Amino acid sequence: MNAMGERKTVSNGSISVAPEELRAAAGAADAISQDLQEPIATAKRDIEAAGTALKTWHIGPDMERVAHDWGMALDELGKRIGGGDPKSAASRLRRTADGHEYNEDLTAQSFRAR
Repeated sequence: MNAMGERKTVSNGSISVAPEELRAAAGAADAISQDLQEPIATAKRDIEAAGTALKTWHIGPDMERVAHDWGMALDELGKRIGGGDPKSAASRLRRTADGHEYNEDLTAQSFRAR
């Protein structure tokens, strides 16, 4: 992206993205992950309560199993989007930005007069 926020296409058709844009996307992923924490916690509480309420019914054990599985899936979703998990999208975006800057610096050093 250039200074005006427009996508920059180079002559071979590839897209160039500045490290600052990658870090901004990582920050957005962290914010989304943070925003999801309360709705995820509420959903988990609600489905666990339903499982507990139906425990004595024939469907009770299935409901408890669904509550457990959905709870784990929702927790994993939050971790994959943002936060400190090294596998999260936010962490990968930051590592990509760092690698891009490192390569740019290394390339620039190779052209400096010695």
